[in-house]
Formats: sequence, structure tokens, C-alpha cells
Amino acid sequence: MVERDRPARRTGRTARRSVPTLSRTGFKTLLTLALVAILGGIGPSFAMAQLANINPLKDNTLYEYVPADGDLSNALGFHFFAGETAMGELRRGVLAFDIAGNIPAGSTILGVTLSLNMSRTGVDTARTVELHKLLADWGEGTSQATGDEGMGAPATPNDATWRHRFFDTIFWTTEGGDFSATVSASQSVGPVGVYTWSSSQMRADVQSWLDDPASNFGWLVLGDESDILTAKRFDTRESASPPVLTIQYRPAGPRPTPTPRARPTPLPRPTAH
Repeated sequence: MVERDRPARRTGRTARRSVPTLSRTGFKTLLTLALVAILGGIGPSFAMAQLANINPLKDNTLYEYVPADGDLSNALGFHFFAGETAMGELRRGVLAFDIAGNIPAGSTILGVTLSLNMSRTGVDTARTVELHKLLADWGEGTSQATGDEGMGAPATPNDATWRHRFFDTIFWTTEGGDFSATVSASQSVGPVGVYTWSSSQMRADVQSWLDDPASNFGWLVLGDESDILTAKRFDTRESASPPVLTIQYRPAGPRPTPTPRARPTPLPRPTAH
């Protein structure tokens, strides 16, 4: 018996089109082009940013007024204080920086950091120390405390004291200093060491002082005043480790033209098989 030819078996599969895959070299090329495009867009902004490190124009301590001690200050001392002493007396620091004399007018302030060296403390317990924007001008005379400087020295003409902006003729509206209730920045300060304060509000403060130098009265350094033995001693501009205000800014003026973004060459369309 002659066997008939069997019909070809249908598999039910249809022919697939060949889809081109991106080679490793092609992928790297596209990735490189993408990075060039991204960096080209942000590069000029970083290139324009500049840094300035500034020491205080003036600093001092406001020693709580006690009638038996009189008005105290420490204009030329090596330290200022913030917090409450073992005797239950309050101390507040004040410091100001010459912003307009160090940053070009019209600049945009991008970031601000204040570094303070805390050189003495009664206990190492961490205490919150705040910066508050001062609302009135104040002065430095020629007073200089002795020893650890915690007790202050008799105020001299133009010294800032607990009661005076300029001893002994111009007074604070509120004893202890006229300052904003808004906290510009805060930091937890424990054992001896260097501490930094930085915030968007500090950036706004410095920007306002640059735009309106007449309003630049600096910051009041407010320590923990809730208990005794919270006072912290910080070093002043007269010391070997003065406060430093680091300012990142972008000068005014036209920005450089961004680098044109590279466009990848289109891949050829696949052909049907």
C-alpha cells in the first residue's frame, strides 16, 4: 500500500518580527549624552557660587543687671556667654558681621553657616542655644573682664549692657536686648568643641542685611535660661578661635549661557522580515 504524503503539521506559531536590541556600546552612548545634557543645564549655577568667611565686626556679653554689681560688659574680652550661671544670673551674647563690606551688592545669598568655639561649660549636658535677629544697634566700649570673664567688668562708654545699647545714655526697649521672637537657628551644645548653626532663616537674615545694611544689628545668642549651670562660654573675635560666618553667594550680573544640550542621533527603524 502506497503511503500518502502527510500534510505538513501546522504549529500555530506565527513568524516573529526581528526587534533590534540596543547594543552595550549604544547604551553607553545614550547614557553619556544624557549626563552631558543634565550637567550642561546645572553647571553654570555651581560655577557662579562663591564663598566668603567673615569674622565678627563686634561681639559682647549682656550680663544680667544686679544693682549691687552695677552695669557690666566685656567689649574687649576673649569670650562671650549664653545661658544661666551657677548663681542664677543670665548671660546673653551679641555679635554682628559686616555683610555689605564683604559681599558684593546685589548678590543672592545661597547659604549661611555660623561656627562658634565653645571653650568652657559648667557641665557637659547638652543645652539648646538659639540665634535671634537683633532689632536695634549696640556697641563695644573698652571694658575687659578678667579671669574666666564670667563676671564681666564695669561698663565703659558705648558698651552694650543688659540695660543699655550704648552705655550709659541709650537703653534697650526691653532689658536683656531687643530681638526677634523668631528663632533664626538653634543648636544643641554639650561638651567643649566647635558648633555650627545654619538654616534658611539665617540665609534670609543675611540677605536682608545685604539688601539693607542699615538694618544689620547682628544676632543675639540665647542660651538655656530654664535652670542654673546652663551657661556656655564661646570665644570672641579677639581670641585665637574667633567666630566665623561662612556665606555662599552668587554675585549679581548676567548668567553665562548654558551649554547647549546634545541630542542623540535617532536610531534607524527596524525593517520587517
